[in-house]
Amino acid sequence: MKNFSKSHKYMILAALSLLVAALACTYNVSDDESDDAGLQQTLVAMQQTQTALENQIAMQTLESEQPEEIIPPTEVVVEPVETATEEPDVIYEGISFSIDPNIAMGAYMETIPEQNMGEEFMPMETYPTHYEFTFDSYAVDSHFHTPRILVYPVEEYRAISPSASDTIDALKQALISRPSGGEMSSMPFLPIWNAAQIFAAKVSYFDFQNGSGVRFLTMFGQALYPVDNQNLFYTYQGITTDGRFYIAAILPVTHTALPYEGQVADWMAFEQNWDNYISETLTWMEGASDDSFFPSLLLLDEMMASFRIDR
Repeated sequence: MKNFSKSHKYMILAALSLLVAALACTYNVSDDESDDAGLQQTLVAMQQTQTALENQIAMQTLESEQPEEIIPPTEVVVEPVETATEEPDVIYEGISFSIDPNIAMGAYMETIPEQNMGEEFMPMETYPTHYEFTFDSYAVDSHFHTPRILVYPVEEYRAISPSASDTIDALKQALISRPSGGEMSSMPFLPIWNAAQIFAAKVSYFDFQNGSGVRFLTMFGQALYPVDNQNLFYTYQGITTDGRFYIAAILPVTHTALPYEGQVADWMAFEQNWDNYISETLTWMEGASDDSFFPSLLLLDEMMASFRIDR
């Protein structure tokens, strides 16, 4: 059935009212009884229609005056997203770190027991119980140095080795003053070796997970000899924030611009020209990009920065 709006119903109601009034007047003046009866029936029907319309309009008016129901907004609950934390590749005795596969395929862990040889032996022969990490399939497979990372307990090392104690103090001072290395440098270095630090290049200071340290490229020797891929290595020397542990890395690196093994035809002439040679070599090395070494110094930095020592 077709629905009418309220305004239309008002118009119909008004028309009906006029028509009812007119018919009522007609009824009052008519003399024909039969016509009066039909007219009376029509009048009654129209009055009923008028009453129904009035009732419907009144109901619609009442409904329109009722306040609209207020629907409260739906609360949207956002569940927190759990982010996965990547597990370190190596976890041993509270020490953890990660290894990029371009550096090595994994690591071997070992606890090295204390060896205190006393003052009658070389300082390198004395060390506390410490932790050593060597590598499975390290990137450089033929080198004078074995790739390894050592973690020493500071107080235990100080107690048995004055030389190590001096190195630990030197590292703390270096992290404040930040020396830049160079020729015949004395950057802090453990383990103790019976050789001299020939130079320190590509010096960079950065933190690991709960400590800080310094990395550099270096070579050690008992004499002066050319920089080559047999002896050059990356080292990171760091200490935990609480001062309880010292970390030392010896990681071989190579470069395509360096000879595999330095050969000298005239050693006397080489030594006489050493200052020029090492100055030019260090200038070249400092200008070389970190990614041009193998493994990349950036990847080695990332590995060392991932270290955490919780003991």
